[in-house]
Amino acid sequence: MNWPGKVSPQEWRWVFLAGAAVLLLTCVPYLVAWAYEGEGRVFGGFILLLDDCYSYLAKMRLGAAGRWLFRIAYTPEPHPGTLFFPFHILLGKLAALLPESINLTTRMVWVYHGARLVCGMILLLTVYRFLAALTGPEERTLRRLAWLMIAWGGGLGWLLVALGLPEWLGSIPLDFILPEGFTFLVLYAFPHIAAARSLLLWGFLSLFRVFEGREGWLRMALLAGVLWLLMGLVVPFYVPVAWAVTGALLAAFWLRRRHFPRRQLIAAAGAALLSAPVVGYSLWVFSTQPVYRAWSEQNLILSPHPLHYLAAWGVPLVLAGCAIGDAWRREGLTWTAPVWVGVVPLLVYLPFNLQRRLVEGVQIPLMLLAAMGTVKLARGGLRPVVAMLVATMVFTNIFILAGSSMMVRSRPPLTFRESAEIAALDWLAGQVQADDVILSAYNTGNYLPARVLARAFLGHGFETVEFSRKEAMVARFFAGQADESWRKELLSEYGVDYIFWGPEERKLGEFDPHAVPYLRPIYETAGYAIFAVLDESE
Repeated sequence: MNWPGKVSPQEWRWVFLAGAAVLLLTCVPYLVAWAYEGEGRVFGGFILLLDDCYSYLAKMRLGAAGRWLFRIAYTPEPHPGTLFFPFHILLGKLAALLPESINLTTRMVWVYHGARLVCGMILLLTVYRFLAALTGPEERTLRRLAWLMIAWGGGLGWLLVALGLPEWLGSIPLDFILPEGFTFLVLYAFPHIAAARSLLLWGFLSLFRVFEGREGWLRMALLAGVLWLLMGLVVPFYVPVAWAVTGALLAAFWLRRRHFPRRQLIAAAGAALLSAPVVGYSLWVFSTQPVYRAWSEQNLILSPHPLHYLAAWGVPLVLAGCAIGDAWRREGLTWTAPVWVGVVPLLVYLPFNLQRRLVEGVQIPLMLLAAMGTVKLARGGLRPVVAMLVATMVFTNIFILAGSSMMVRSRPPLTFRESAEIAALDWLAGQVQADDVILSAYNTGNYLPARVLARAFLGHGFETVEFSRKEAMVARFFAGQADESWRKELLSEYGVDYIFWGPEERKLGEFDPHAVPYLRPIYETAGYAIFAVLDESE
């Protein structure tokens, strides 16, 4: 297909080698962590946002067990299977194909990081292809600079941390926690976002053929819709982001050309209709299924104070401000970059519970504009100032890599798991049924479904229904002064089958499960014990 823009073989070679170097750097903290395993501590496989990453293993375990439908592993309430998280379920099926002599959780971690590298490389190649479509054939330096800013660029979070303001205005700096806004974080930890972003960009490349008036526009519209449908299966709420940006592009196209974009409107509508089923399905599930509705209601990832967005993207915005006019006036597709960037301030404060994740993909057009501004200012004699500004964008990611590599050397809890805990969980995995419910402390419950095909009573801030209430229940359960009739009622009401009792549970109180007749010890080694909950008849 004759896509907008062309990339020479020499450029592809440069992107591949530079991308491999970036991905290799993202592996350093993980390799250091694995090197420090031993003496009763095992690296869990993840460093960033552990709660979510362990939950991805729980989803992969469903696939490894032969499941095709997703069920929440972090709440005891019964609920139907859904079509969510097929990406992770397929990774689990791939892990199940590896030799069974290797522990399944280990296989899943390997497959996850293999997907991280493969999807990361696909994303980096796709980003460059997208930049080529928005730049002229002779602007190789410009797109390489933009690509480097995207692959390695961060915000001023490092400065906030250095100033002793790690939770300034009530939020952690966005360049530490928002993969939708920073490609480096995607490469570091989130293969599903890399896959979804690649599909998002290829969808836009398809529509760009229509905007350019190329032949085969209907076929390109259909292709864009299919690509965004696949993207929606990975991350459903990215589809409305694609719609919003497309709508803005149509309005801008009309403004530039001074005539109604009939063909472009038809193509965009077709792409939207093809990708709409995944959005409709998600809305139906989250509005009609009580457990999923409860999950959605407490899944709040709201935008922080607007100054946080300026801290995250202030430097590239300053640079981009010098190039927005040039980008708008240029021939070709460069005008799409300021349009996309201009939509995002509206998206991130919509009345939606995942506000800040609606920045998905905006770093790419923003950094292209920043690169254009950088080149313009450098040619105007401000090269030292520009170099200093650009340098500020790399320190957060250096901080993440260096800090993570140093941190894992101390083998911190949760990042590293006790060998005795893993032995207990692996033993439990051979005893339980998939619908069994295990009650434990939060830190145990978050990791438990990664190794056991069962449900944790408490284990994830969003996926545990009525999280705060259950967290209080668990604290009360393990507290020494709780009434035994209340404990028994809790176990009965939620169908709890097993109690996991280890160091995390002992921290919550003085309750000794050995001392009550309705719990029977079935495993006890090295400070970890598992108890079966007995029926009244027993």
